[in-house]
Amino acid sequence: MTRQARIVALSVWPGLAQIWSGQEVLGILLGTFFAASLNVAVMGRWIWPEALPTGWANFLATLAAVTWAAGMGYTLWWIRYCHPDRHRVEIDRLFRQAQESYLRGQWGESRQRIERILALDEADTDALMHLGTIYVRTQRPSLARRAFRQCLETKQGEKWRWEIRQALASLDAEEAA
Repeated sequence: MTRQARIVALSVWPGLAQIWSGQEVLGILLGTFFAASLNVAVMGRWIWPEALPTGWANFLATLAAVTWAAGMGYTLWWIRYCHPDRHRVEIDRLFRQAQESYLRGQWGESRQRIERILALDEADTDALMHLGTIYVRTQRPSLARRAFRQCLETKQGEKWRWEIRQALASLDAEEAA
């Protein structure tokens, strides 16, 4: 099952797909709103009908259905137009160009390409690591630290843990000297 198919499967409950894809705040808000409207609708219709004025249970049930449909629609739209896998070919091309620029000593050009990659996929650990190295080369230690720490916070940042610790230690040693 592909990652995109898993996200669609998670859309059965609004908010799960957003949380799984890294949009935690949106997912929690969407899931909470859906659960609250569905629970009050069920309670007002079948458990305690006299608790809500006439018509409110139907309104809340409709609101829950609309929230579910909006969550599903947003998820399908996001997969079609915004999912990082959709941009994988472009990301790979930009990364190769950024590496070529870096090896030629064209730090600014390399940084611009890496930033374009991060605009397409903000959790690209290789791009974050490369950006941190560019900042080290261009004498911008605070930005380098931020890029390295952001790389560690990603799901795949574990593969760069040793290199990042070495780079941070080197930056700290240079700052202390």
